[in-house]
Amino acid sequence: MARLPDPASQANREDRAEMQRMAAVRSHADGRPQLAEIYVAMFNNPKVARAVGELGERLRFQGLLPDDLRETAILRFSARRGADYEWAHHVRPATQAGLTAAQIEALAGDAVPANTTPAQRAVVQAVDHIAADDEIPAEVQDALVKVVGNAGVVEIVALCGLYSLMGYMATAFDVSVEPGLPTPPWRKEGHETH
Repeated sequence: MARLPDPASQANREDRAEMQRMAAVRSHADGRPQLAEIYVAMFNNPKVARAVGELGERLRFQGLLPDDLRETAILRFSARRGADYEWAHHVRPATQAGLTAAQIEALAGDAVPANTTPAQRAVVQAVDHIAADDEIPAEVQDALVKVVGNAGVVEIVALCGLYSLMGYMATAFDVSVEPGLPTPPWRKEGHETH
């Protein structure tokens, strides 16, 4: 896989300022002051980086979903798609949203985790269908609508689309998980599911 060059040295003042702004907006959730490597790579095309960054900010920080449901959706989608980068970057926000270590670990399994709330289970069931490129069955969607409404269902599908895009970027450009971030359960020795 071909890595993209670090665009920071070639970035104009406006792009450098946007990189700093994006890092600052994400620092409370990411726990790091620097911009994630996935976004740095995207700044090889600043318009794409800005558009993806704006969508991410709207969904993560201004969305309708409660934090625990949003992070449940992101982690489950990441697990289903084997998206190491996204998983590693969302364990901390999931913990901040109130998910326990056991709940986070269970999201990487094949079954719908028993140690989740009914609302989280509804999200997991929907995300499993989305990640499999299936339509959401009516009964699953109905259960999800009761929890998050129609707008929330749209937001969950949009989150999955965003993190699919992020996964493609990480894979295509061989963006490694930064040091100090957690290893996904499916990469740990002895893990049998995924």
